[in-house]
Amino acid sequence: MAPAQHGLFLLTDQAAPAGALHIDFGDRTSTALVLQHLGQALAFPEWYGANFDALFDCLSDPDAPDAICLSGLHAYQQRHPDDFATLIEVLRATCEARAEMEAPLIVCVDAATGDIAPWPGR
Repeated sequence: MAPAQHGLFLLTDQAAPAGALHIDFGDRTSTALVLQHLGQALAFPEWYGANFDALFDCLSDPDAPDAICLSGLHAYQQRHPDDFATLIEVLRATCEARAEMEAPLIVCVDAATGDIAPWPGR
């Protein structure tokens, strides 16, 4: 992946980023379950507290995956719009932090908020 290629994107009909780890949230609609599922799917360390701060800390690690696709977030977005907005901001901030470390991160989500650009399919 090119260093300039990083950020939060909306996954539409374009193919997902090559080598991306896909995480499906299925029927998980509570913030606790969403954060726990992320921790399990990404094999976060034991100290991961399944909260937004710990998510940022773990994803900011340059050894964390560099491309992640999150699907099945529509029900969570509808049920907990404020927490979903926080999740999106944490993911966006993590992408920026990783870019500054020259360890870029791409996160694609399938739930739109209006301010997420579509994945360009590069």
